[in-house]
Amino acid sequence: MLPLLRFASGILVGVVGVHLLKQAKAPEAVKSFAQKARSGLDKAGEELREATVSGLSAVEKSSAALRSKLSTTTDGNEAATDAAPNAAAAEITPAPSADETAPNEKA
Repeated sequence: MLPLLRFASGILVGVVGVHLLKQAKAPEAVKSFAQKARSGLDKAGEELREATVSGLSAVEKSSAALRSKLSTTTDGNEAATDAAPNAAAAEITPAPSADETAPNEKA
């Protein structure tokens, strides 16, 4: 029961405190500081947005350049890769079976 009483008294004190803060007048120094802080945050947000846009445009340009480079090299290599699977399959040798092991490996 005691924790519930503490909770209820905390809510009551919070309500009274908010009511008193709403009635109090803020000094001009606090208001001007708040305006300066808001303008600084707005300016920082704009600069961050501009930096993000320029970074994304750089990524877009570099990816387009890489895409065009890869597409031109892929077109030239397609003829060579058509014949390569048969040659690559011929180079793979099967693993020896258990009967074909070396004499020194037999126990």
